[in-house]
Amino acid sequence: MASSTSDPRTPDARVRILSTEIIHAKNTQSPLERIPLTACDLRLILVGTIQKGLLFRNPTTDHPISRQTFIENLKSAFSKALALHHPFAGRLTADEHPDGSASVYIDCNDAGCPFLHAVADGVTVDEALHQPFPVPPAPILWSFFPSNDVKNYHGFTKPLMSVQITELVDGVFIGWTVNHAVADGTAHWNFHRIWSSICRGCGEYSPPVFTRDSSLEAIKKKIRVPWSRIRDFNEDNLVIPPLKEGTFHFSRKKIAELKAKGTAELSGSRQISSLQILIAHLWRAVIRSRADPDPESETRFVIQVGFRGRFEPNKFPAHYFGNAIGGRTVTMKVKDLVAEGSLGRVAAEVNRVVAETTDEKLREAVEDWIESPDMRGLGEFTEGGLMLSGSPRFDAYGTDFGWGKAVAVRSGWANKCDGKVTVFPGPETGSMGFEVCLSPECFDRLRMDSEFMAAVTE
Repeated sequence: MASSTSDPRTPDARVRILSTEIIHAKNTQSPLERIPLTACDLRLILVGTIQKGLLFRNPTTDHPISRQTFIENLKSAFSKALALHHPFAGRLTADEHPDGSASVYIDCNDAGCPFLHAVADGVTVDEALHQPFPVPPAPILWSFFPSNDVKNYHGFTKPLMSVQITELVDGVFIGWTVNHAVADGTAHWNFHRIWSSICRGCGEYSPPVFTRDSSLEAIKKKIRVPWSRIRDFNEDNLVIPPLKEGTFHFSRKKIAELKAKGTAELSGSRQISSLQILIAHLWRAVIRSRADPDPESETRFVIQVGFRGRFEPNKFPAHYFGNAIGGRTVTMKVKDLVAEGSLGRVAAEVNRVVAETTDEKLREAVEDWIESPDMRGLGEFTEGGLMLSGSPRFDAYGTDFGWGKAVAVRSGWANKCDGKVTVFPGPETGSMGFEVCLSPECFDRLRMDSEFMAAVTE
């Protein structure tokens, strides 16, 4: 089992950067402006960036385009997509106030985004896939991502987005790093969907919405946060405890079997979703795998709930640019979580917490945060529990740059800690992948948990 404890800032010698070009938001139709960061943005400013990537094999067509043509097409389309998402080309800026607080903005100054072209000498798609079961990250993977040493709070001087195209022997990896204080998963996947559509010559797509005109008044406020907390914060040399990570795949059939089991335990009294049953299945297994948990202690699972489509009467638009997510915490006693026949009850509790996430509760949470800003570093987010990011709704495998469907979705090093879980859609309709980061001992016990692994697809 491969460990993910190597320092990603030490590049693999086989990966050579051939060129680096700063791409600007040319021909943008949006005026250069400043966009205020909201409470949803600022609560993430001290954690790591979003790092995601897609792995493609060389296309098998009768008329394949050359690799160089493909790279140039990617670069040209990236520039056009950036023109539609011009805040990505900016930098963060702050207005400091006499009381020691500050208001933080995106300065849409078109400082640009790095576009790196690299080659991985002798590396094949199969090596990058690194297929032992469950799928751990290939050690070389970290070198396929740009800006591994950049955190969100570096955005005052560092790019808010960077992209790296890495050529392999028989394919290509497209990796990107996005400042999470500027955009959430929905926003950055919307960008890549538009970028890929432009690559394919498709002209129909919905542009992003930059205005902060939601009926949630708290979002529109010019929020003041303690400036010293951001200015003096530094996790550049943070030593992450040893971790192991791997991606567990669940087929549509296995998910259906878990749902049937959970529903039967509930006597059909409540509807539970595919994601909720997988959260329950994983949560129970992880707690079983941790060393001698106190049965009377409480354990938490933090789930990110999206704001888009909420807050009547002016709902957050689907293409809102920024962070429109908030954490909801499911709490249970260990003994109740791991009890025999509790899968359905745990899933039902997840369902209850999500269902009770009303506009009023979300509004109250945001307004409370504004009154007392709580900006945490990476290690403070899980605190012994688990935290879920990502979504099975992100159409990662539908992001086609002209070479067809990706063979894999991968994450970079950013935001990895004990208890971090990222969900991806699976390659087949209705399937899902859970990327799980745990202590080495806990991860190894999880892999040996027969009840958990019975639902995992090899």
